[in-house]
Amino acid sequence: MKNKKNEKNKWDTKGGIRARIGILSGVFLLALVVSSLLTNRGTADQTISLGDPTLPRVSFSVEDHTVNILAGYVNEMDITAMRDTITPVPDNGILTLGLEKKGNEIENVQYEVYSLDGETTYLQDTVRDLTGSSVTLDVNRGLPEGVQEAVLKVILETAENEQIFYYTRIEWQSGLSIAECLDFAVQFHDATFGAENGLNPGGYLEPGEESDNTTLQTVNIHSDLSQIKWGELDPQISTEVEWSIKESNSVYTSLLADYQVTCKGDAGEVETFNVKEFFRVRYSGGEMYLLDYNRSMNQVFNGNKHVLDETGILLGMAEPDLDFAVNKKGTVVSFVQERDLWTYNQKTDELSLVFSFANMEGHDVRSRNDEHEVRIISMEEDGSTVFAVYGYMNRGEHEGEVGVDVYYFDIQENAVNEIAFIPSTKSFAIAEEELGKMVYYNHQEQLLYVLAGGVLYQVDVTKNSQKELATDLEEGQYVASSDGHLLAYQTDGELNTAKTVQVMDLADGSSYQVEARKGEAIRPLGFIKNDFICGYVRESDLGKTTAGEEVIPMYELEIRGADNKAEMNYAQEGIYISDIIVEENMVTLNRVTKEGEIYTGTSQDYITSNEERKESAVTLESYDTERKQRQMRLTFVKEIKELSPHILRPKQVMIDQAVTIALDDKIPSDQYYVYGMGELVAIYDKAAYAIQKAEQVSGVVISSEQAYIWEKGNRDLVYYNEIQPFGLAEGQTSFDACAEFAKQYGSKKIDLSGCTLSQVLYIINRGTPVLAMTDASHTILLTGYSTDTVTYVDPESAAEYTVTIEEMEAMTAGSGNTFVAYMK
Repeated sequence: MKNKKNEKNKWDTKGGIRARIGILSGVFLLALVVSSLLTNRGTADQTISLGDPTLPRVSFSVEDHTVNILAGYVNEMDITAMRDTITPVPDNGILTLGLEKKGNEIENVQYEVYSLDGETTYLQDTVRDLTGSSVTLDVNRGLPEGVQEAVLKVILETAENEQIFYYTRIEWQSGLSIAECLDFAVQFHDATFGAENGLNPGGYLEPGEESDNTTLQTVNIHSDLSQIKWGELDPQISTEVEWSIKESNSVYTSLLADYQVTCKGDAGEVETFNVKEFFRVRYSGGEMYLLDYNRSMNQVFNGNKHVLDETGILLGMAEPDLDFAVNKKGTVVSFVQERDLWTYNQKTDELSLVFSFANMEGHDVRSRNDEHEVRIISMEEDGSTVFAVYGYMNRGEHEGEVGVDVYYFDIQENAVNEIAFIPSTKSFAIAEEELGKMVYYNHQEQLLYVLAGGVLYQVDVTKNSQKELATDLEEGQYVASSDGHLLAYQTDGELNTAKTVQVMDLADGSSYQVEARKGEAIRPLGFIKNDFICGYVRESDLGKTTAGEEVIPMYELEIRGADNKAEMNYAQEGIYISDIIVEENMVTLNRVTKEGEIYTGTSQDYITSNEERKESAVTLESYDTERKQRQMRLTFVKEIKELSPHILRPKQVMIDQAVTIALDDKIPSDQYYVYGMGELVAIYDKAAYAIQKAEQVSGVVISSEQAYIWEKGNRDLVYYNEIQPFGLAEGQTSFDACAEFAKQYGSKKIDLSGCTLSQVLYIINRGTPVLAMTDASHTILLTGYSTDTVTYVDPESAAEYTVTIEEMEAMTAGSGNTFVAYMK
């Protein structure tokens, strides 16, 4: 390894550190933050009201429970991206659809059923008799024989000939235990509030060191019973509890409850909290098992309460990674809490609610829809803030749409301007990860940058004109910093041949180029703080993975500072880098070694940044009280003297002619989605990374076509595929023989390399045999397993064998755990 002496204290390599598996997948950059409002101080510019929500909602009935309350979309959405809930269909095939018309006159209800990939239409029908508050949908023909799960689209047509769209997955209820699991979850929920219903929550918990029991903001199945029962808060439920079914199969059912509670805080004031309560439950043999439980409660910040003391802004029970920004003087801070954007100006003693979809006056439940996020893009010296709102738009001009809305809050005028809106046909979570890959707005230059569909656009919002800075960019050819202001992309060639990378600082408009060495290529890998990470590739290092894929790993990694000077080079003899993972101040290097032309995985290595965090006039810190336990505070260096700030209310939104950018947001192929704890957790371009993440969150992995790839805990203890042993054809390798046989089970090749044997067994349980390599030249086919054995076919001997799990783990370790499956 080469390491510049004058930088030796800034970067360290840390071999053997255990890190969470994630992936810097090409780089997706959160499509960032925003939307806003006015105040008590007036403005002469034209303003319009954000308005109340207008769209109706629908729901479904499962025995005595109302579940899956759905918000409406004003545009048709991508079928494959709409999998937030699943609704069970009873044996008679009749679903009861509840209508919350909310003042809308509905002419008819159309409903359609599609395959999970959206390619096949199973059913189309219409209901015209809408005399009551509910209608029945006959979906018998919508789930034909052999189809367990499909997508239901409901269309409400209004008297104004407008259509509103709703989506849920559906599945046959027979053979599942959804009603029993839902009954149990409701009982458990009620018992935490002290209901005498005969259920003792403590009997289902697994107290342990996994939970530190010092916070009520998040509790889980490992927390003490006192924490599960809300400590000393004594909360009161202040809204309806809305239940959603997230997953359901023969093994478990996942459920999520959304609601608000109120309770007295440390100062004796009544405070409001948003609560999410997640259950993963199994019902078997008349017994109920709580597999996972997680509850979060986050305080709704209310500027009318006691929110300031001499040290700073008291946020209360909030996320420990809450988004905030501070101006250079340290006099203005903007922060996001529970999707509300606030700005506090210490100099003028003003606290402004800049943006909120939540309708505080009318308490309309639709305004509290949480399928959006607000993120701060940048802050200017006077405290003016650029932010973006992305996801489902609860109300306002874009109500019922999904997208990214970019705004500028002018602190001097106390007004918000909408800069641009970028629509999407994806669900909120997928739009967050994929829409545009990157959105960044430079207010000084009034330039908007959007990266989508492999094209980097620069939009001049004053002229409403755009130009393409780069086109035809593929995954891996570009990366962006976590806050979006830094971008790097290859300017020529393809992933393994590009000679130049352009690095741009979108905040100040500066840029520089990094050139590959003669006869080599360069790849952009990521950013750590403001430093750029790139890798160098030699054509002579072309080889294959043990799974037969052509690859050219990097022989050297380099970290360059903002001055375009190398700060660190990492290279080790005989070791190559396949890709990296960037998490905060640590870089994880996934490494391989080469034998002949075959690359095999080896141990990871780590690089950490020792750069000291710059001092700030405002910091996010935790503090503890006896009643509310751990809480968060924005602490100011300069003492706050005025503790009753002037509250500026968001009554109006000032909107100029905003730019609308229509982009191709088609879902890329070979993407893997990880769902856990009732929501989309992450998106990866490698199945193995997705499976490892799903293992951590007890989740499920779904392909771009909504095909199930992997599920935590959903496999039989014993499973065996009846496969007749087969041998090698003339001139055939063992890998080719196994692949040829396995392709009859599916045509989609999925590289599972890096997964554990235990994780791979789920794939086998789906009826799909798995190729396993014992070394670079020998492949076997795993066909079955028991609690302590694995069965496989070896084509070299044309025989079937059974070995212990420990023996199989030792056999596959020789290839670095290389597994391959062919799935539908």
